[in-house]
Amino acid sequence: MRTSDTERVAQKTYGFAVIGCGVISDTHIRAIQSLSNAYLVAVCDTVRERAESKAAQYGVEACTDYDALLQRDEVQVVNIVVPSGLHAELGIKAARAGKHVICTKPIDISLEKIDALIAACEENHVKLAATHQLRSYPVFRRAYEAIAQGRLGRLYYGLAQVPWFRSHEYYARGWQGTKALDGGGALMNQSIHYLDLLLWMMGDVAEVCGFADTLAHDIEVEDLATAAVRFVSGAQGAIQGATLTYEGLPARLEIHGSRGNIIFLGEDLHLWQVEGEETFLDPQAGQHKGGASDPAAGMLGLAVQAHAEQIGDVLAAIEEDREPVLNGREARRAVELILAIYRSSANREIVRLR
Repeated sequence: MRTSDTERVAQKTYGFAVIGCGVISDTHIRAIQSLSNAYLVAVCDTVRERAESKAAQYGVEACTDYDALLQRDEVQVVNIVVPSGLHAELGIKAARAGKHVICTKPIDISLEKIDALIAACEENHVKLAATHQLRSYPVFRRAYEAIAQGRLGRLYYGLAQVPWFRSHEYYARGWQGTKALDGGGALMNQSIHYLDLLLWMMGDVAEVCGFADTLAHDIEVEDLATAAVRFVSGAQGAIQGATLTYEGLPARLEIHGSRGNIIFLGEDLHLWQVEGEETFLDPQAGQHKGGASDPAAGMLGLAVQAHAEQIGDVLAAIEEDREPVLNGREARRAVELILAIYRSSANREIVRLR
């Protein structure tokens, strides 16, 4: 049974519109519908058949006119899941219409557009957030909390490696792999979640030196990139992202400090070795997810719960008149680092960020 309009007002529920009906939209829609203080008004896509199919699947309205949708009072939050290079453009329109804005990753593909989006949301007094759902996975949160509590001691170095695979067909069927809409390849699209985790746990990067190349695909952006970084803290780091690894392998995240080592394979904990705590080693970690060609793999289940937590935080931020935890400036950090790696590769130089 659907919640009545009267009940929605009493519960301070928020009406959502999901913009874009591609693969990732199902995760966002299910996350919204799982929240007691949110309901989905409509889905919107420039392709009518796609919008109508998604609307029928979830029992909501279909829309192809984004500007008209923004005029509807029952829509208070716009959840943008279109190609990356359109996030800021659509988000700015939403902000000017008085709607709160949530973008899937990356928040956009250039710092200029991200900054314009942040400014538009601030000027119109609406909230801006992005979804980096891995931060809400309990296994990664446990590591972040241990680091924040100082249980790993001084952090020495960290590693984010995403040795995934994407097929030629994946790049041929849409906007992925284009400079205009994807903004980058293996780093900007696939690896950004793990770069976000690395920054979350290790802190801001001071300088970076990297290489980005296209070796195996006929695309405008990189399918392999490698970088060395020095964090503001003095710790060092290594980053590698790929979409050409044979059959795809699990992503790897490592954090090493003076009192401990933490290693993840995929979304599993592989090693927990912290001074004064029982060591945990799982040799089976990472076997369930190898970063193969299906971009929809792993986007339901725990991913829905993690998205729901982050979307729920945005609603709490509205109620409490505070910034969302994953606000625009926080989401900007990973894009800034990726663009610095691209600049370093193009100019063959060390790029200083701070």
